[in-house]
Amino acid sequence: MATPPNTRLDFGRAMLRESLTKRLRALRPRPSKVLVVMDRHAQQAVGDRIERAVADAGLDMEVMLAPHGEKRKTMASAETIAARLIRRGADRSSFVLAVGGGVTSDMAGFVASMLLRGLRWGVVPTTLLSMADASIGGKTAVNLPEGKNLIGTFHFPEFVIADVRTLHTLPPREWLCGMGEVVKSAMLSGPVLMQQLENTAPGQLRRASNALVDLVRSCAHHKTKVVTADPFEGNQRKLLNLGHTYGHAFETTAGPTKLAHGEAVALGIRCALRDSLERGMCSEAYAQRILKLMARIGLPETYPGKLPAQGELRRLLLRDKKAAHGTLELIVPIRAGHNALIRGVEARDVAAVIRREFG
Repeated sequence: MATPPNTRLDFGRAMLRESLTKRLRALRPRPSKVLVVMDRHAQQAVGDRIERAVADAGLDMEVMLAPHGEKRKTMASAETIAARLIRRGADRSSFVLAVGGGVTSDMAGFVASMLLRGLRWGVVPTTLLSMADASIGGKTAVNLPEGKNLIGTFHFPEFVIADVRTLHTLPPREWLCGMGEVVKSAMLSGPVLMQQLENTAPGQLRRASNALVDLVRSCAHHKTKVVTADPFEGNQRKLLNLGHTYGHAFETTAGPTKLAHGEAVALGIRCALRDSLERGMCSEAYAQRILKLMARIGLPETYPGKLPAQGELRRLLLRDKKAAHGTLELIVPIRAGHNALIRGVEARDVAAVIRREFG
């Protein structure tokens, strides 16, 4: 199991080259080379800055393109990346640099954790979802046909460098995916981040504004605080899964073209709010506050298509990596900054909540 986190976080605007050069120069022992794994979109957006930063640090570099999309986040893709890195000279002192969205950081981090029994790595996230959540915390994984992130490791990066100027080419749907995780972070963090999100116009968050820097930094620091206290998800870190037990089932059934991760999390949050209301654990006012916020941002409100039958929903839910002894662990929202972990929940009861919410 990986060492608990000591990840350095750099957040800002137009600072990617300078920050990356600084972080690479500070690595001890000095890497033999930097193995850059990036997706095509990231290469077009920041590839030249990555190359200059590595050169400024006086290091050799090899670049390879990562498969794009959730469907390609597989063991086969990870094996392909690993084989290519070996052919390009990877050794025990190499440093892996993941550049791109959450799929890229998940796969590159997974390969880094396994190759040659573990290589150091860092992340340059280029999507809002990755900046606010996916690149933080050291979880790496690939998918199976049976469900998301079922094969993975804890492997904490040396640094995360998030330059919001890299988001200027982000498609609207990718922006929405990130906002699903931002809403989750606000619900977990507490009143300050919630108020910060509510007081920021969506238009400000769609450009490289100071408001966007502040928001993603707040999300990342909240997650880092939780991960530092509970690096291997023994207890407190499980709260970060708010909306995800439902959401992962939605992603598996709908497929990534119809429902991306952040969109699925938003639908999962709706189910979590309904469950909490029915249990008498949150107020109608709080539930409506969150639903109003998600609607204002433009997050989806309905499941795309027809829901699977109740029995199929139960089977999908029990494939969640947090399932144990044939039951589920659910995160139930109470109020901003207060959420409950409920163990031993029957999958049929969770499936029934989904059907009551989405019909």
